[in-house]
Amino acid sequence: MSGSQAASSSGTRRARRAASWQPALLRPPDTPGPGSSGWQPALLRVMRPSTTALLVVFLALQFLIPARLVIGGMGAVGRPSVAVGILLMFLWLVSFTRRNQLPSAVQPIRWVVLGYLAVQLFGYAVGYDRGLPGIEASAADRWLIFVVAMVGVTLATADGVPDRRRLDNLLRTLVALASVMAFIGVLQFLGVADLTQYLRLPGLQNNAELIDIGERGGPGFARVASTATHYIEFGVVLSMVLPLALHYGLFASSVKQRWTWWTAAGLIAAAIPFSLSRSATLAVAVGMFLLATVWPWRQKFNGAMIGLGAATAFTVVQPGVLGTIRALFTNAENDPSIQNRLADTEYVLNLWEQNPIIGRGAGTVLPDRYILLDNQLYMTLLAGGVVGLVGLVLFFMVPYFVARNIRLRGADQETRHLAQALAVIFPVGLLASATFDSLSFATFVGVVFVAAGAIGALWRLDHESGHERVLQVAGPDDRFVATPLMADRTSKPGGQQTSPT
Repeated sequence: MSGSQAASSSGTRRARRAASWQPALLRPPDTPGPGSSGWQPALLRVMRPSTTALLVVFLALQFLIPARLVIGGMGAVGRPSVAVGILLMFLWLVSFTRRNQLPSAVQPIRWVVLGYLAVQLFGYAVGYDRGLPGIEASAADRWLIFVVAMVGVTLATADGVPDRRRLDNLLRTLVALASVMAFIGVLQFLGVADLTQYLRLPGLQNNAELIDIGERGGPGFARVASTATHYIEFGVVLSMVLPLALHYGLFASSVKQRWTWWTAAGLIAAAIPFSLSRSATLAVAVGMFLLATVWPWRQKFNGAMIGLGAATAFTVVQPGVLGTIRALFTNAENDPSIQNRLADTEYVLNLWEQNPIIGRGAGTVLPDRYILLDNQLYMTLLAGGVVGLVGLVLFFMVPYFVARNIRLRGADQETRHLAQALAVIFPVGLLASATFDSLSFATFVGVVFVAAGAIGALWRLDHESGHERVLQVAGPDDRFVATPLMADRTSKPGGQQTSPT
């Protein structure tokens, strides 16, 4: 072979490798060999009921049991859902220690969630190295238990949901439970009944007084929290779940299902204003904007008209509520809650400068000893320093980009739309974390960690489908997902190339 031929062959190999290159975190799962029955999550073999059933129990306990009811003697970390999370973490570790019991390829969500756990373990060690008072040591212990439980939920979802049907069932359960929470909130707002007074399990006790129906914007404007810890959490959680409710409404396969999921979406959307929360208003606005970015123009127009009609009808049925929410923004300079948040900045920066890189210790920044901060980014900066804040931001951003990867390259329209509906949860959650201490609220945290695990499961299942992973051009029957702006317009649906016409 001549030198020119060798150089040409080498250049061809380099071009082929460059065309097929993928980041290590997005390496596809190994495909089963000929005659193989395929991988099945070990979590489904070592236990009954299944992993998916345990995840459903986790969500039910999160949404249906008022947040301040805990197992006696365990304090704030004693929510029954946390116990289920610890069980899931244990089962995942059992599977991890056994050969070929978990999916074999690199799983990006596994990396990011274990990285987040490592940051919290490091922060836990930092706190004890500093020498913690008893109250802060107990808080650090509770925080670590809580984080381990939530990490277990994510890992069990990402590695333990075996197929798309069960993943959809899990996410539909999330939407259904959020609609129940919304319904309870609507009943509270209308003064019909406060069902949180009756939602109890034997052996549970109040860790703190259940939050009452509040008032904001003048007499007659109730502010409700349903089964959440606080009004803000109620509104933000519903705002994060709303895109998923819309997804299942859009892709319902029968008239009965369509009625079911659109009713759920309507309940969730109607209940969000009853939190009378700026955080919830920002969350729903950003979430709906990000979801709509994947819609074709016709669908964007339809969504805008439906939203306008719903807002008009809501104003007629409940006059004054939307005006009260608008006043929360237009009268912000006179709002004590905003002024207090701004006044906290100098205090936070002064305290942060004492331990700027590694912070004071994970879970040790207590309102009783320091200050009540309605800003999770501030709290993380104080507790974990720059290291902790970077870990938190990465935890929110990596799942977003993984889901966006599926949105661009997913096998079909429904997969791409579901990926976008899951993706928007994370920028919405990060935004909300700048407006309230989000990680102090277990229902918010539960939704975020389940969504992260669902993205991991969807990523794995989509890669295992075997389709060509290129930017997907919308097909003639794709009504709800447009072609990505950067896609090659000469591509056919499914990535097949054709000559330009």
